[in-house]
Amino acid sequence: TSSLAFLVALLPACGGDDPAKTPVTPRSTERGGAKGAEGALEAGASSAMLAYEMGLQHLQKGEVEKAETEFGRALQLDPKMAEACFELGKLKVQQSSQQVWSKSRDLDVLGEGVALLAKACELEPANDQYLFHLGRAHYLKDDLDGARLHLGKAVELNPKLVGGWKALGRAQVDAGETEAGRDSYLRALELNPNDAAAHFLLGQALEVLSDLAGARVAYEKSVALEPSEYEVYGRLSQVCGKLGDAEGEAKANAGRQQWVAFDEQLTRRQKAVNQNPSDGAALRRLGEMYLEIGDWEKAQGLFKGAILIDRRDWRAHLWRGVALRHMKEKGAIDHLKEAEFLAPDVLDPKLELLRLYAERRDDANLDALLRAVEGEAAADGNSLFTLGEVCREVGREEDAKRLFAKAAALGVTEAPANQVMAEGADEELGESEEE
Repeated sequence: TSSLAFLVALLPACGGDDPAKTPVTPRSTERGGAKGAEGALEAGASSAMLAYEMGLQHLQKGEVEKAETEFGRALQLDPKMAEACFELGKLKVQQSSQQVWSKSRDLDVLGEGVALLAKACELEPANDQYLFHLGRAHYLKDDLDGARLHLGKAVELNPKLVGGWKALGRAQVDAGETEAGRDSYLRALELNPNDAAAHFLLGQALEVLSDLAGARVAYEKSVALEPSEYEVYGRLSQVCGKLGDAEGEAKANAGRQQWVAFDEQLTRRQKAVNQNPSDGAALRRLGEMYLEIGDWEKAQGLFKGAILIDRRDWRAHLWRGVALRHMKEKGAIDHLKEAEFLAPDVLDPKLELLRLYAERRDDANLDALLRAVEGEAAADGNSLFTLGEVCREVGREEDAKRLFAKAAALGVTEAPANQVMAEGADEELGESEEE
């Protein structure tokens, strides 16, 4: 999981000295000197834009070196192209990171990024995004004065810039202006009350200001919005301890231990994928971790990779269908039906199809599938009870009551464990023991 404590992401930046301008010479004085030069300048600007757009395309493909080359070429053709300054500067700031998630920086490369970003801001002084990234780059240089100056200008130009208020607040707190930082975090939360990172930062500022009750509320909101960030539980536990709330302290400690274990498992599964990228089951197990925390996009991408390796992995089809259902993508039904086909005796694909039909208000298919599953599970109390839970979940209360009654007649009055996820964990355990 990502660390809320390290909130300055590895983002591209811009600024720099004015590149040397390439002289443009008309081909022939017969065409008219001034007009020929003007045409050449226009041609240069057009070529610069093409190079810039090529750079953006390379970025989208993850081809960073090629993108850097194209942005550099754009600036050679048009030294006053602010967009190219900006994108190349952001790349330089990103490249200055010597290790992922580390604050260690190559200061020379970072300096190049800051210079390019500064040039972009010089060319377009009213661009809040340019100022925002320049301010963040100054923060990475430990230049708190520069960070506060440019981030302050960014939010002045765009008071709705949530990231700007958060970054400004952090620079203010680090500079000892804790009250100003607190106010900046509050501005960010006014704009986006569901920003878990902003709540965490606010809690830290309130702790420094000795407002422990306020810090506790902020930390509790942060973990409610992003429960997988175990560092927040640690701060919450300490605050509860200082407030004399032993029960709250113990609860926060338990939450921290749970998510530390999750993070360790995530790291272990990522390592397995890195060691053998062609292991479809390993990809699927890693995807299950992201599915668990609701990162649908990342999860479905891993399940897609698992399916490309093994098209008969019904779990990968099932979980990709679940992720796509949450993403409201049309392909969800195809993967859920494929999982049902590949594993006809497993209940989970059918339950997910019921949820999908309910979301799409497809009552005809929902009724037909419900009748079929209820008939197949007539003697299985666990399946009937689980089916009843899904019916209650999708608003079919009468069906739920009927199914619960049938399950109770078979001695089942509570939900069984999810066997599909448990089997996935057993797979990983077996492989770990073999190692």
